[in-house]
Amino acid sequence: MGTKIWGALAVTLVMWTTTLAVAADWSVVPSVTQRSEFNSNLNFAYTQPVSDYIFSLQPAVDFNYTTEISQLQGHLGLFGQHYLQNSNLDHIDQNFQINGQHRIAPRVNLSLNTSYINDTTLQQELQTSGIVIGRTPRQSFAANPGLTYNLTERFLVTASYNFNRVLYQSPDFTDYTSHQAGLNFTYLMKNEKTSLISNNIVRETLYAGGNTFKSIGIYAGASHKFTERWNASLMAGANISFFSTNTQVLDVAQFPLFLQIKTQRVESSNVTPYVSLSSSYRWTNFSLSGGLSRDQQPSANGATYEFNRLYLNCAYNITERLNASLSGSYSLSNQVSQDVASKYNYYNFGPTLTYKITEMLSMSPGYSFSNAANLAANGGSGHMHMAWLQFAYSYPLHYQR
Repeated sequence: MGTKIWGALAVTLVMWTTTLAVAADWSVVPSVTQRSEFNSNLNFAYTQPVSDYIFSLQPAVDFNYTTEISQLQGHLGLFGQHYLQNSNLDHIDQNFQINGQHRIAPRVNLSLNTSYINDTTLQQELQTSGIVIGRTPRQSFAANPGLTYNLTERFLVTASYNFNRVLYQSPDFTDYTSHQAGLNFTYLMKNEKTSLISNNIVRETLYAGGNTFKSIGIYAGASHKFTERWNASLMAGANISFFSTNTQVLDVAQFPLFLQIKTQRVESSNVTPYVSLSSSYRWTNFSLSGGLSRDQQPSANGATYEFNRLYLNCAYNITERLNASLSGSYSLSNQVSQDVASKYNYYNFGPTLTYKITEMLSMSPGYSFSNAANLAANGGSGHMHMAWLQFAYSYPLHYQR
């Protein structure tokens, strides 16, 4: 069902943007990536970890279509994975994205971003909410329309809506649907380097089983370009949240004849801070970027979490063909939508080398160490080693009319 809906939106978006202009600039980049990987703990188990060798093949096509008033970008990719000893985990991930924008008037731009993703949840859930769950398939469908109006050459107003539907194959996890409406104001200062930003959102997450999460976010901040090599941005504010959960209670009114378990609706609310800080700096052969964020994220556990994340990435061009990079991140997740205490932390780091054999073919060996822990009273912790060798080939095509 998700692929049909995404396909209909994608076809509409393509026809809308490609029929509105004469002169166009096309670029298409087909690619294929092959990866051989060793994983010491497939499901990030706290006890009795299972290791395996994974062979994957990832064909993909990226395209870009640009005119004076329109732009269309897309990614169509498959990611086939074969586990040498645990073939029951074999899966073909799908990642289809089409994003478009069109200027319908001198000051008015419309945009629409769509995606359909079918994947396994281990890394994806960690990146989204910081929660460790097994490798169960999930489907995610997203559609995000927006409208931007230039009040002046420096002052922009953007109204947006985000829809996301996530379905898990395993009955151990909870499907959810999220809606978010936002109003953003951006003002470019006269120095052409500083932008003042105000962002206000209203969002709702509906979980299967009846739990609901609603919040109002009020944020303000700025982005600044210090030099041609250094830029930074900061947003801060508050999330005002409201929770409605179903809780089982024991009814002993008829004891000792019989006991009843009833479902009681529990309403609660709180106010939590929001922070998003990022910065990057480039030297001649070296680049460094990092960031810190704190926000609320839905999860497969049927609850919304306070998700705190810190990351740092650096890269160094050793030669024209050889590049070395090192990345790491740390996240801390607290459950905020129910009264049950739940807290997880996760960190990972690892180096990667990339060697360009030719302009179109590259080779990348890499290693990553990860550790995850459930900080609840009866929780546990586990770690994972990953080592891989990856070959990537791409063939860019360009066309103008």
